[in-house]
Amino acid sequence: MHESKKVSSRYGDFDHWTIHGPSWPKTKQIQLTEGTRYRLISYNRSDDIHPVHLHRHSFELISLNGKSTAGIFKDVVLLQTRAKTEVAFTANHPGKTLVHCHRQDHMDPGFMMLFDYA
Repeated sequence: MHESKKVSSRYGDFDHWTIHGPSWPKTKQIQLTEGTRYRLISYNRSDDIHPVHLHRHSFELISLNGKSTAGIFKDVVLLQTRAKTEVAFTANHPGKTLVHCHRQDHMDPGFMMLFDYA
């Protein structure tokens, strides 16, 4: 019998990833307004690196762990262990937009969520 051990309120169980509390498919779908610029701030409180991908958009990498990186555009960023990452993107591709960890063993147990346009 497998028994999961709670690591922290942001990480979830041993094989269960979360985004601001819930994990997929229970994550809150965030409504975007077309033409609006959004800033996403991520705190990786785990000991794993996460290649996080935003579908259908490019984002500007604002900072990595407090160091400015403005002017770099990507669609995947590596969230380093125990670090903070800030990105910004403009909502310019209407429709459902998935954001997720590119590691299949993180995505399958919940590390993903949807954005949609209001």
